[in-house]
Amino acid sequence: MKIKQIYTSSYFGILFAAIYGLAVRIFVDNSHFKEDNDVFTITFFLITPIIISIIPIIFSKEIRQSTIKSFFFPFLSIFLFYILAFVTKLEDTLCLLILGIPYLLITGTVALLVNYFLKKQDKNNKLFSLLLLPLITLPIENSVPDKSENYKVSFSIIIDKTPQEIFPNLIEVPRLSNTDYQEGFFQLIGIPRPIESKLYNDGYNSYRIGSFTDGLELYEIITQNKKNEFVNFKIDLSKSKLRNKPTDKHILKGDYFKFQNINYTLTPLSNNQTNVELSCDYIISSKMNFYANLWAKNIILDFEKRLLKGIKTNLEKN
Repeated sequence: MKIKQIYTSSYFGILFAAIYGLAVRIFVDNSHFKEDNDVFTITFFLITPIIISIIPIIFSKEIRQSTIKSFFFPFLSIFLFYILAFVTKLEDTLCLLILGIPYLLITGTVALLVNYFLKKQDKNNKLFSLLLLPLITLPIENSVPDKSENYKVSFSIIIDKTPQEIFPNLIEVPRLSNTDYQEGFFQLIGIPRPIESKLYNDGYNSYRIGSFTDGLELYEIITQNKKNEFVNFKIDLSKSKLRNKPTDKHILKGDYFKFQNINYTLTPLSNNQTNVELSCDYIISSKMNFYANLWAKNIILDFEKRLLKGIKTNLEKN
């Protein structure tokens, strides 16, 4: 096959688009425009999938002449990019899922629009300049300050025990078996579940180590403690044991998401019942706070529900 034939091949465009997406991912992660090198950028979430969608179309006249191919072939580029990012460990399952919504929504729409304008054209050299767009948009984007917003997620449950019986089990969460803690979708895609918490004192602060599956350990300082009524924790990530995975690197180690307070509030009810509320305050600093919080809110709420239900099951069976 001649070089020109390879260059204009439909499959070459798919491969090139996937490799291009990987290159942008590496560029964003290793750029020096921003200290934390956060990949949660408009460049990576919006501009990059647009370019990936366009590349197969501008490479191949065969694709432009087929509405079906012009719609579906860019999706092949996206899926191949996902595979490459996963295999190279630049992304894990949760990261790819977060990317999936904007990437897949953008891909089909952009592909059809571009194909409409280019269907009868053979020369598309001007569009190749779009490949350089991230080099321009990323430094511009990072020169604009992120917007910081405070959020709060709470969940409560009624436990058939008194506050005196429940409170010690919130300070030191007992070991939760697979029967106590019912895993869900987020655990299936790699988010660790809590196992237990142990209380310690270093002479200055009372703190606990929250142990999770997959080796994650969070160092939580007790900042307020009103026995049998209220307790507040602050997570110190510098003393925590994090995993060497993209999710921990982007979310826990990055600057765009920060835990503020995690607290339990106990309200006694009649008949030896207690309402237990678990709340989490956090800050998101990015240019895509709405989308970031869509994931943060649902992940944290899922965690709170499953943890409280696990504690309830553990306490009420004894």
